[in-house]
Amino acid sequence: MKFKKILASVTAVALSCTFGAGAIACGDDKETWTPPKNTDAYNIPQDYYRTYYEVFVRSFADGNGDGIGDLQGLIDNLDYLNDGDDSTMTDLGINGIWMMPINASPSYHKYDVSDYYSIDKEYGTLEDFDKLVEECNKRDIWLQMDLVLNHTSTKHQWFLDAVASAQNGNDPATDVSMSRYSFVQASSKPQGNWYKVNRTDDYWYLGNFSSEMPDVNLANNEVREEIKHIVDFWLERGVKSFRLDAVPYAFGNSASDAGSQNIEFWTWFNDYCNLKGAQVAESQGWASDDIQRYCYNVGEVWASESIYLDYFKTGMSNFSYSYNGADTSGFAQVANAQVTRSIAANLVDNFAITKSQAEAKDPAAIMSNFLTNHDNDRLSAMFGSVAKLKNAASLYMLMPGNCYIYYGDEIGAKGTGTDPDRRLPFNWGDKSKATTNPPGAVYDGAQDYGTVASQTNDKNSILTYYRETVKLRNRFPEIARGDMTAYVIDSTGALALSETIRETLGNNSITTVNKANRRVAAYTLSWNGEMMMIVHNFGDQFTVNLGGFGDYEVVAELKANGGNIVKNGASLTVPNGAVALLKPIKA
Repeated sequence: MKFKKILASVTAVALSCTFGAGAIACGDDKETWTPPKNTDAYNIPQDYYRTYYEVFVRSFADGNGDGIGDLQGLIDNLDYLNDGDDSTMTDLGINGIWMMPINASPSYHKYDVSDYYSIDKEYGTLEDFDKLVEECNKRDIWLQMDLVLNHTSTKHQWFLDAVASAQNGNDPATDVSMSRYSFVQASSKPQGNWYKVNRTDDYWYLGNFSSEMPDVNLANNEVREEIKHIVDFWLERGVKSFRLDAVPYAFGNSASDAGSQNIEFWTWFNDYCNLKGAQVAESQGWASDDIQRYCYNVGEVWASESIYLDYFKTGMSNFSYSYNGADTSGFAQVANAQVTRSIAANLVDNFAITKSQAEAKDPAAIMSNFLTNHDNDRLSAMFGSVAKLKNAASLYMLMPGNCYIYYGDEIGAKGTGTDPDRRLPFNWGDKSKATTNPPGAVYDGAQDYGTVASQTNDKNSILTYYRETVKLRNRFPEIARGDMTAYVIDSTGALALSETIRETLGNNSITTVNKANRRVAAYTLSWNGEMMMIVHNFGDQFTVNLGGFGDYEVVAELKANGGNIVKNGASLTVPNGAVALLKPIKA
């Protein structure tokens, strides 16, 4: 089952602009610009390859006037994310939302859940959630819910019962309540993050992340049955997938501990989710030949690449921390032109290898790519220009797999240091939505790149660039779903297979065979009979010989710094900060 959608290709031109009421004046001629209508057809298969928007509900939009974001605020502003009208260019165009935890919780961040079957009262009610599902379905937006399973809040009834049992002097080895968690009775603190139970002399519980987040015993059969009920509850209510917190810590005290136990648990969990998901899809009438599994789960595996890859054995996806903006050689560093730290052609070559290694663990593996999330500093603190923010966006969003946009990145939001400072209220600009900072935020709120209101009618804004990039993903399904082959520029200035250069000249040859490889990334993506070549340039204008791709044509382009992409026969000239998307010329 496929849907046809509409897109317009908007070419950004570098102009000096000032903002006015309802319009934008650019350059000496005071040009007025409004987003054009879409004219190019979309092709969006109904599967789990999606463009996701990570939203911290508390800071996104306030629907009841108390200054704190809530589900009603998210509902009221869905048109900003996807208005359901494919003829417009004023929405972001995403078709998936990852909501950070929304369950009842005593904390502002809500990663310590006290009730898995309710919505936190700050955010609204289950009725609000049902309305959100209804409105998302109208727009073909699939909801992904943050599910925190390896610890609960100390306010969860199970933990309150366990503490009462400890205070009554029960045996942790046989007590039903304590067996749901990790409790021991010892004369002194065990090794690791253990905390003494109040009003006891020798009872301790494990809390890898905090004393307020006691670790659940995920080997316990009763716990697993409860997890099934939780999955059933939310999948039946309209959730399509889960983002899973702190995956390597299901068992053990570090990301490298208890690997086999972790793999067993998450395989069990993923298998159950897909079994239940298939039942729900059939009953709700959205089963599709495009879907291999009916619950796309993505794990937070913030660990070395070897550990990260191992979790693809579970059948779920995992976030690509080896390439995100916090890494020293990822998407952001290439876009920031940090030549000594990251080489553009190397990144593409390495990414293609990582993708193939993930698929060796699981043939249906989906890469999950991001620049930043709620645990990382905003990239605008790293970059000194709008162009570099745009370059980073197009680099990661035009890679195969799913991409995740952290709310505010699309307008260059700032916020660094502590977690609350990375989760500040969203900058709408036209009216006050969520206005209350998360507790503990100290960032002064200075924003260099404007708001949604100031960027919407600016053809050169970060927001416009994000909209264009997302819509390319919607227009060309092979971008997300394609088999990837990496290329480099050889000593003659022509494209050559990265793998061939490595095997012929050695592993370090990509950085020496042609200096252009430091700033140029090129690769092909093939899917369902469609083929695309993508060429990014992060350095000075360059010309490359396309060789066997000489009969391709430029079908779309993105420009962070203006200039002209020119193709003449097999010769392709790409200016600084531009991306060329090429496909075979139709007969």
